[in-house]
Amino acid sequence: MGATVTLEDELERRGTARASKDEVAKDLWPRYCSMKGYLDDAYYRFIQANCPWYTDHGARHIKSVIETASRLMSKQLGMNKGDGSDLSSLELFLTLSAILWHDVGNVVKRSGHAEQIPEMAEKIKGVFPNVAIRRVVEEIARAHSGTAGLKIPRVDEDCALQHRTIAVYPRSLAALVRFADEVSENQTRISTELLPHVPPESKIFWEYANCITAAVPDIARERVVITFDIPADKIAAKFSCAEFPRRSDENGKISLIEYIVCRLEKMNNERAYCLPYMRYGSIRNILARFTVLKDTWRLPSHDGMEITFGDSGINADGYPEIEIFEPFFQHRANWSPASLVEATTP
Repeated sequence: MGATVTLEDELERRGTARASKDEVAKDLWPRYCSMKGYLDDAYYRFIQANCPWYTDHGARHIKSVIETASRLMSKQLGMNKGDGSDLSSLELFLTLSAILWHDVGNVVKRSGHAEQIPEMAEKIKGVFPNVAIRRVVEEIARAHSGTAGLKIPRVDEDCALQHRTIAVYPRSLAALVRFADEVSENQTRISTELLPHVPPESKIFWEYANCITAAVPDIARERVVITFDIPADKIAAKFSCAEFPRRSDENGKISLIEYIVCRLEKMNNERAYCLPYMRYGSIRNILARFTVLKDTWRLPSHDGMEITFGDSGINADGYPEIEIFEPFFQHRANWSPASLVEATTP
């Protein structure tokens, strides 16, 4: 399942290979490199200054989202053929550029950070081939959050570049970037050395990321496989959590296992929201694998449990509300916080 080539690799190949006749890629590749270098130098390293104790939103996260998006686009990218012939160079540039920009607004403010993108992009507007392409990149990046985010980009656009008119599908690219961002959560977004020192208001986010050993799109089976190795001494522990008030207790706290299920519910709703537009990589299920660890020993009673999340009803305004929280604990009673306390207490 390892990716043999990424979106970035493919755009670089087209833009730099001696034998390449792709004039569009030769124009776009250095523009992309300039953009990436500028954002890395001016912003990525400083996001933590505005969002202390957040999980990583900088260069490592960008790399992870590119890798995930590349796996989602593997059929079009031509990982089996090695030529990427099913994607235009402009589609590669739009996708990669939107990934670069999608979280950069966090350096200014956390809430509504996506709305900062146009103002920030204005500072380096010359790096874009033209205003229309800049607008499409901004709209794809801005679509990565909010229950109506995918309404921002158009379904299709005709972009002029290198004396050509190229058809692109911004809403589909936005769905891809949005879901790739949702899936790109794992242990690499935190420092395990700093985990004991994380303040209470941020601890649940770090503990969640620390449990995820892998989150990998499996395009051949139209699913994402996410693997959780959860420490026995943390799984039933409660942490402050303002993200899911309906699921938190009277003190605003939630157990780690309950938070994990809430996040899986959110991921599945994101999958269902993006699915109608994902012409580049349909994902119809999420397979979650759970193991409880005492140090490095797998707890026999809670080892290798698998559960698959898929489609359900869609509400009136178009954003899904697929409930998995209550069904999860109804059908997996031994994974309830109370049962886990009993199972993990010496």
